[in-house]
Amino acid sequence: MDADLDIPLAGTSNLRDLGRVLGLPRGPDSAYRVLRSANLDNLAPAGRRGFEALGIAVVIDLRGVAEAAAAPTLPGTERVHLPIEPTVVAELRRHRAAGTLSAAAAVGVMEATYRDYVVDHAAVFAEVLHRVLSAKRRPVLFHCAAGKDRTGLAAALILTAIGAESSAIMTDYLLSNRLYRPTATTATDLPDEVRAAIGSVRPSFLEAAYAAMSEGWGGPVAYLEAALGIGARERDALREAFTPDD
Repeated sequence: MDADLDIPLAGTSNLRDLGRVLGLPRGPDSAYRVLRSANLDNLAPAGRRGFEALGIAVVIDLRGVAEAAAAPTLPGTERVHLPIEPTVVAELRRHRAAGTLSAAAAVGVMEATYRDYVVDHAAVFAEVLHRVLSAKRRPVLFHCAAGKDRTGLAAALILTAIGAESSAIMTDYLLSNRLYRPTATTATDLPDEVRAAIGSVRPSFLEAAYAAMSEGWGGPVAYLEAALGIGARERDALREAFTPDD
């Protein structure tokens, strides 16, 4: 199944279409609608040609300012930068300085980070969902650095908004463990077991985000409505973005 979901593109990885994860048909025009990936900074010439063939109208970059400094210009595509600054490595280095660094501590940092995404960056995720809405069925791709954490939560919120089953949401989320191909990391000073913990995704990470939605807003649908401005009308419109052309 993973091979069917993976969209190969030279110079990046973790690229897939959310509709295909849900098992939805692509329609006679074979158009992708809403895609997610790792960053696009190192697209090879063949990758750029492949990107053009996807017909992406809007690229949403969720990386921090410095992370996104080398973002490429992709002709014919609108780039939207909605920065969520990275904090994980800095927090892990604080643990190291305090003598508390371990793989378990790294897992705890990741879970806390996902909670912070929900609480502190609602405006960013609201903009992501509204950008998908405003694209009016034109293909949209969103990404961060690895396409697994900030991107993973954005994907989960979109899938929640269109009424996907929780099992399908988790399936998409965990696919990053198979489809992401790591590149050189800036955290080479951290122990291997710590880098392994933050270089993958775990159910507990996403579960921490949903727990924050329940604790602060009463649940994910209430979070969508109150924090992101995605009510019933917007959810219906988002479903249309996943509907293939006749």
